[in-house]
Amino acid sequence: MLVLDVWIEAAPSPIGHLVRDNAMNLAFAYTQDWLKNANNHPLSLSLPLRDEPYDDVPVRAYFDNLLQENSQLESLMAREGLQRGDIAGLLEHLGADCAGAVSVLRTDHPPVKRPGNVREDYDPIDEATFTEIVTRLATGRPLREEMRDPSPVAGVRPKISLAALPDGRFGFPKPGSGAPTTHILKLPDPDHRHEARDEAFLTLLAARCGFQVGSSIADTVEGHDVLLIERFDRIIDGDFIYRRHQEDFAQAAGLPAELKYERRGRPGRRFDATTIGRILAATNRPAIARETFMRITLFNLLVGNNDNHAKNHTLFHDPGNSVELAPFYDLVPVQTVAGFKEDLAFRLGKAELPEQVGAADLLQFCEKIGLPAKGARRLLANAARDLLEHLEALSPDFPKEMGALDRLLGETSDHLNTALELGLNIRQRDAHVVKGGGWALS
Repeated sequence: MLVLDVWIEAAPSPIGHLVRDNAMNLAFAYTQDWLKNANNHPLSLSLPLRDEPYDDVPVRAYFDNLLQENSQLESLMAREGLQRGDIAGLLEHLGADCAGAVSVLRTDHPPVKRPGNVREDYDPIDEATFTEIVTRLATGRPLREEMRDPSPVAGVRPKISLAALPDGRFGFPKPGSGAPTTHILKLPDPDHRHEARDEAFLTLLAARCGFQVGSSIADTVEGHDVLLIERFDRIIDGDFIYRRHQEDFAQAAGLPAELKYERRGRPGRRFDATTIGRILAATNRPAIARETFMRITLFNLLVGNNDNHAKNHTLFHDPGNSVELAPFYDLVPVQTVAGFKEDLAFRLGKAELPEQVGAADLLQFCEKIGLPAKGARRLLANAARDLLEHLEALSPDFPKEMGALDRLLGETSDHLNTALELGLNIRQRDAHVVKGGGWALS
């Protein structure tokens, strides 16, 4: 049997215990200290506060999503002879580095995460070291030990976490400080070197359409394209940085990471509109959350981001059991590049492909996520009209390098305008034709 403590930053003691029995089954139970404080929140919507322990299926799904899919995980599995399905065994070694405010530690291990003081808890990185980090990540060379990522983040792209310091430099948390980082430095797919530029542009475009999004900046370092992303799950109060507890929609739905697309699941256990509606219903302001999610779904449809899977949507959990939608992120126009997966991440009505989406499909989606049937048509039409008018007004000023996005936008806008009978004037563009390159979306 293996027993591990589960912590949340700044909690005075473990909030629960993760147990693996001799048959490799998992269980999780909250501590009585955590349960007796009415101001405390659960780890996940899929693990609400209760006295009784949770059994293997929901526990495995939540904690599986804490593991980072990167070379560190692969090296550990090879070194320790662990299987990917041994979630607790892997977290025994990697649980100190879970993304966000959660950590999973041996019972004899002290807490490892605490708020950081930007003037005391970080070692600055000089320009030469910053450049070396980018070069090593871009060329697949391992980082030197003193450069090791102190706060690894999930995803298939090379990334490293950094903290912004008051003097304008970046730094790493000092060893043993437990201090959080504030930014993620991400390098794009080498087969699509403009991914950083495209993501930064699309994120800015979403902000100009009124969405709450993470801040990101694209740049080039020694010929390598990079994207610098400000972490949205941080609270900065004067000199102090705090982690904000969050979970992605896969965790909230009780789904393992491999079921992040609807097409991989089965009825009753998949990331579909019904599941999304159940998650949105649990937020503080479900009516606003439903309408916001409907709007971002329309935006993603218009700009060709059909990779908006369950791990690309997030909730915040705050004291007092407060749950709200986090800012949107990982906004990438994947349909502007050849080789992308054409399927929608989740079906809209009966539509599995963007070009199949009609008014009836969108209305069915709206109703399944919880928008009232009586008002869904009006809300949908108003949201679509607002987005199309915003995007049409902004698109003439797109930079030349975003020409493919503009052509795609013309095609998708015309399709949505016709499907919903909005009667808007859509500027004519050249045909959207995808050439060359290749995304490798699974």
